[in-house]
Amino acid sequence: MASRGASRLMLTMFTHNRCQLCVDAKEALQHVRKQVPFEITEVDIKKPGNEKWFDEYKYDVPVIHVNDEFLLWHRVNIDDTIQKLLAIQKSAK
Repeated sequence: MASRGASRLMLTMFTHNRCQLCVDAKEALQHVRKQVPFEITEVDIKKPGNEKWFDEYKYDVPVIHVNDEFLLWHRVNIDDTIQKLLAIQKSAK
């Protein structure tokens, strides 16, 4: 079921290419997505132009934002993340 307008969830995952926790987080988010639909964009904090995010998150990746707000960092607990996203989606309706 597709979400509507304001309740649409847009996730941003701040990562870099040598991050095992990021690989684990991506896998967990695939399970979350089965329950709560969302779009996701990845931002490699080590790429040119992303210095702001490198300075902010260099010791904390993965970091995930939802609709431009901080959601979580380091590890994705599937059940907790589902509940958080459902609450955000509900409050946006």
